[in-house]
Amino acid sequence: MAEELSQRIRHQLARFLVVGAAGFAVDVGILAALVYGFGYGQQSGGLIGSRLVAFAGAIITTFLLNARYTFGASIRRARLTRYVLIQVLGAALNIGTFTVLVLGPLNRPLIALALGSAVATVSNFVLVRRYVYDWR
Repeated sequence: MAEELSQRIRHQLARFLVVGAAGFAVDVGILAALVYGFGYGQQSGGLIGSRLVAFAGAIITTFLLNARYTFGASIRRARLTRYVLIQVLGAALNIGTFTVLVLGPLNRPLIALALGSAVATVSNFVLVRRYVYDWR
């Protein structure tokens, strides 16, 4: 029984990572279209606004894909507000971990970025699994 649960969690985590990559592609695609295609990169407000729109597109994409593909959950029963809050918390953990490491013991930005991303990914997976898609 414990091995079956462990296998299911590993399977879900692998799918969660694939969905995260898809979300990143959506994020980059929307940002590139807005900045380069529509010219919103000419002023700072356009850059920030474009980034927020791209981030929102990525969140919606990953919310829907994680519901069906990763957790096999009903989208109707999933909780979008909780999902968004967890994603914002994950972004804060990512940036916070990066900042602490870069300004502290590890002056290697790319390693700090990878560690920040790892912390956020694990946190997001655990919280989303528990509080958005009702996996106990």
